Amino acid sequence: MNKVVILTDSTADLSRMYTIEQDVSVIPLFIRFEDEVYKDGVDISIGELFTKVDEKKEVARSTGLRSGDFHNAFNKYIKRGYDILYIGIGSNLSSTIQSALIAKQELEAKNIYIVDSKSVSAGLGLLVMHAVELRKQGLDAQKMKKKLDELVPRLHFYYVLSDLDLLYQTSRITPFKLKLAKLTHLKPIVTMVNDRVEMIYRSFGSIEHGVHKMMYFIEKKKKHQHFMKMMITHSLPDEQADTCYEYIQKHLKLEKLYMNPLGCVLGASAGRNAFGVAYLLKETPRKD
Repeated sequence: MNKVVILTDSTADLSRMYTIEQDVSVIPLFIRFEDEVYKDGVDISIGELFTKVDEKKEVARSTGLRSGDFHNAFNKYIKRGYDILYIGIGSNLSSTIQSALIAKQELEAKNIYIVDSKSVSAGLGLLVMHAVELRKQGLDAQKMKKKLDELVPRLHFYYVLSDLDLLYQTSRITPFKLKLAKLTHLKPIVTMVNDRVEMIYRSFGSIEHGVHKMMYFIEKKKKHQHFMKMMITHSLPDEQADTCYEYIQKHLKLEKLYMNPLGCVLGASAGRNAFGVAYLLKETPRKD
């Protein structure tokens, strides 16, 4: 059996320490301003992104990977005799998965396995972490892909957003709604509905209040199932993020709750002071 290399992209929002320790290779997506291009997590951090947005008075845009980017990434490991497992940002959110499939076809490689996470950030990160566990169990790349594909429908995420100016700049709310939203301290809660990110609730007040409301939806979705893994990603100040983390941990009493800062790709869309939770649910045992 060939060795398996796990590839993902920078939208998984995993720490550099984790990817180095667990031997996960990360391909950076691109962040674009009108006259500048940066590699996510390589040339620019989330803090630097927000600073540039303020300085330039311009909305940052993210750009997916092209097939040529995958040619370079895949060839590096094909030549060394690896089987490749790429777990990427959802095809419903980016053209990146399509580019990976094109590169696989062009390379005529049968040992490249591609998993469409249908997610981003913490959701994608959880799948990558599970892939690391499967590799440690000795599974080959094909079996790993099969198990990860089976997990995707059990992967869910919710985000509380606070950056109303960004919502206005990206034409997601009108000037009148912006004024009203600021007066009421609106905190939209979004999730994935039919492969689209949709607002499902309007929370008002503090981000902590929004997190409390988000927990209601998580519990409702979970029903009688059990959590398999959970991860937080955020663009909050550390102290505020820790407060929200402690609330969730106290409420759910999880064995392990992971937390990382948002990367630049989701940060460019979610803005400052966003807080999200992604989780995998265990499969419900069949009743004979």
